[in-house]
Amino acid sequence: MKVSLLRYLFLIDAAVLALLGALLIFAPKQIEAIFGFRDLPPAVSYLIGLWGCALVTLAAGYVVAAGNPLKHGVWAQVGIARGLSECILGTFYWIQGVLTFQQAAFGIIAAAFISVAYLLLYPRKPRAVGPEALNPRTAVS
Repeated sequence: MKVSLLRYLFLIDAAVLALLGALLIFAPKQIEAIFGFRDLPPAVSYLIGLWGCALVTLAAGYVVAAGNPLKHGVWAQVGIARGLSECILGTFYWIQGVLTFQQAAFGIIAAAFISVAYLLLYPRKPRAVGPEALNPRTAVS
């Protein structure tokens, strides 16, 4: 059950990142406007496009991970780290007054959600419990 949910989380995360990445690459000015940034220098669109490239390649990694979530569990760690760092960064810029709450809220909330989801679904190896787990031949039936 948890593995299936993790697979779906990888695929949903990949789809969102691929879509956002494509928008950042092919429509940076429109994205700037949606987030309320106006009159930015053209070089900012280049940086936004680079960010889009990173998101598209990250999405490809999540698609691979969805194929075998247990084998590619490190991608869940990447999702946790990505979400936490995005949440911290958005909160920092909001507190500093660089962004309004309206500009920062969606990113902060979405990043917090994705971190918690990956934390809950992160594939952990089963722990040994009791002496029989160390040596199955000594288990009492």
